[in-house]
Amino acid sequence: MHPISKSSSLDKFEEKLPISAEKKPRNLIAIDETVVKANKKKYYVYAAIDVDRNEPILMRVYTTRNYLTTKSFIKEVLKYCENKPKFVVDKALWLIDALESLNLEFEHQTFR
Repeated sequence: MHPISKSSSLDKFEEKLPISAEKKPRNLIAIDETVVKANKKKYYVYAAIDVDRNEPILMRVYTTRNYLTTKSFIKEVLKYCENKPKFVVDKALWLIDALESLNLEFEHQTFR
């Protein structure tokens, strides 16, 4: 459930991606995850975007995708929020279960 070790190419990618590491009031956050295959292994990339500012808040890569990983990611996202924002997610059960367990408001939306 820990993020995978960073490689130099991931460091270069993060340098070019303006992620907001600042704690701010946030109204609406979109969270999504996708699977990436590399060297015959699956990695799950989670991303959180401040919808109003169109600004990335956090990105993490994990070796597993489940309720516990998702809940951990959401808790980390909340560290960059001064308030309890509303979340926008697709219908992935692990996202819904994690948000419900944290008593966070959310709505469903298809991102594709």
